[in-house]
Amino acid sequence: MPENSVNLIVVKLLKHIFILNFFKMKKNILFIFLLYVSFVSGQKLKDSVKTEVIEVTRSFEPKVQDAYKININPQINPLPEKKIPVEFNIQSVPVASTFQPEKGAMAGFNPGSLIEKTYKNYTALAVGNYWQVQADAFLYYPLSQGLSAGLQFQHYSSQGQKTQNAQYEAFYNTTLTGLFDYQNKQNLWHFELGYDGHLNYLKQDPNIILLNPPQIYSLKNTDNNFYLLINGQFKETIFKNMLLHYNNYWNGFDNSEHLIHFKTFLLFPFGTLGLKIGIQSDLVTGNTGHIAFADPAIRYALNYNNADIGLLPAIRLKNDHLTANLGAKIFYQNNVSFNRFQFIPDIKVNLNLIYEKLSVFAGVTGDLTQNSQFDLTRKNPYLALTQSLRPSLTPYDIFGGFNGAFSSSFSYAVTMGYRYIKQKAFYNYKPVNMPVGSYDIVYDNLAQSYFKTAFNIGVGKKLDLKLNLTYFQNNPDHLKKALFIPDFDFQSVFIFHPTNRLSFDMTLNSAGKRFFQDGNDNYLKAYTDLNIGVRYKVNKQFTGFLKAYNVLNRNYQIYYLYPVQRLQILGGVAYRFDFPPKN
Repeated sequence: MPENSVNLIVVKLLKHIFILNFFKMKKNILFIFLLYVSFVSGQKLKDSVKTEVIEVTRSFEPKVQDAYKININPQINPLPEKKIPVEFNIQSVPVASTFQPEKGAMAGFNPGSLIEKTYKNYTALAVGNYWQVQADAFLYYPLSQGLSAGLQFQHYSSQGQKTQNAQYEAFYNTTLTGLFDYQNKQNLWHFELGYDGHLNYLKQDPNIILLNPPQIYSLKNTDNNFYLLINGQFKETIFKNMLLHYNNYWNGFDNSEHLIHFKTFLLFPFGTLGLKIGIQSDLVTGNTGHIAFADPAIRYALNYNNADIGLLPAIRLKNDHLTANLGAKIFYQNNVSFNRFQFIPDIKVNLNLIYEKLSVFAGVTGDLTQNSQFDLTRKNPYLALTQSLRPSLTPYDIFGGFNGAFSSSFSYAVTMGYRYIKQKAFYNYKPVNMPVGSYDIVYDNLAQSYFKTAFNIGVGKKLDLKLNLTYFQNNPDHLKKALFIPDFDFQSVFIFHPTNRLSFDMTLNSAGKRFFQDGNDNYLKAYTDLNIGVRYKVNKQFTGFLKAYNVLNRNYQIYYLYPVQRLQILGGVAYRFDFPPKN
């Protein structure tokens, strides 16, 4: 066979082998490609199913266990957030009374704050028995880019009632506030300018012969307060915040007072460390005027001038498990109540043991408090001072506890502590040559142990339950017992939204017995106050509501001789709108 023929046969044979292997390779490549595509598709399908399984359907709601996330502070515009409720609801005093006592941690909790987007402006009116009237209105208007203005009006009054066993005195509270906000990329400024007026009637003892004319057995007293608030927040500077608060207080007995509070802080970040330096100053100056209901010729005219300036340095450490604030408060004061210089520790440590499930915390802190007529009359408006005011000092408040969550719907916090307060101001019942329900101030040192528990239970946006319980053990140095301080305090708020239109809320407030002296040692009984409300949203703009206060119809007293009003029923309507109106 010729050599060329042999070479041709070999070439053809090699060609067929190559082609055969090529097709086999293509099949292998195709098989591998199809296998890969199937695998990837399976993985995507698996991830998709997993995403559907773990999809979060409940919006984030901060709980007690989020407390250690100190650095999470979103920037907000304080004007609409602070003054515009998400769902308007007429708010009365927590305990339906002729005065407005403090009710602890949940005093400002709004039972109607869980619904959807609302209008920026509203007006509301409610009326009830005891000839009660509640009126509320808020107007918000953007003047220009970054500049906004608001006007708020609030009024709450009751004509009271006289019965065979008790006398419910009339009162009037009116507030008018103008607000301004200015915001740019670097700064946020918030301004408030307002007037707060209270009118209360004092019961007079007809046996006091100093009255002129003698037939006057009930006296009227007005408390007035003009205030200015400036709050600045800064981003691109070491100065992070500046607060200036000015109050001018005066009443119908020529008492007057000026109060100025200033505070700012600087922040120097160094990685996980932060150096924070705060500067604080307080000035309270005033006089006690005269006691016209005893004798117009008697003028106490006791002046007081209390001022302090404080430096508040602190080092802040934060990582995934530990948040620590190691600081102090160093005050210098101009009065002789305490030493001129006060050093107060300010140490707080929070250790996250189980992420969002369990954290433990401990610390020691304290403060210097400038007592003022403005603050004291807000808690008890039947104050008739016959001595000048002095500051109170808490040199230490030692505390510890734990918080966390059992689930996404159930969070908790438990705190135990011991504090010592020097020259604490106690309300003191003083009927001698005074109206029957008048109170003065007495000072004493107080050692106080406390135990607090807080629980928050939430089910979506349908149900929310908050519980706060605090036990106190009070031991004054010279007084026989602490005056008008309860041995326990309990608050609870329950909110239920069965539909988008209908909502119910209930608040329960309780306080233990309180010691006082009226010539003898006495106790005011413990009380429980129950309030219930229902609201129905007719449409996006109109909401009708009905509130019942002191549902148990108890004739209890928070301060001696001033019983709260019994069962009260108020009904009203709220209207929300745009201003200026949209086209």
